[in-house]
Amino acid sequence: MVKPKRKDGDNRAIRRKPGVQGKPFKHEKQQYKSNKSHLPNATQWRHKKPQDEARKQKLKEREELRVQKIAEAKAEKERVQREKEERVRNYKKKRLEKTKAISKKTQRGQPLMKDRMELLLKKIQEMKRTG
Repeated sequence: MVKPKRKDGDNRAIRRKPGVQGKPFKHEKQQYKSNKSHLPNATQWRHKKPQDEARKQKLKEREELRVQKIAEAKAEKERVQREKEERVRNYKKKRLEKTKAISKKTQRGQPLMKDRMELLLKKIQEMKRTG
């Protein structure tokens, strides 16, 4: 085998690092082109194998499962979004009621204690129910 020489005139042979693949050197091209025994011939490409049908069926099943999972995830996300919106609506409603009750004043600008006492009573009743 002829070792390739460097262009810069250095007599040392060019070596490839172990495990590095790439284009073959000029002196290796002859071996590379003639080594095509691993490729199938034209008739082998044309015939459908039973394995291909089974593989296609598996791929189709996987795709259906994937689509189903995506649909379930989308439905779950929408449900969570609706629940969150409902909680926010309820919170805003309670906050508005509380604000209205607390902001009421008499003609002279004094706060109305009647509404504040009702709020406190509601809060105590809710605490008794839940706890």
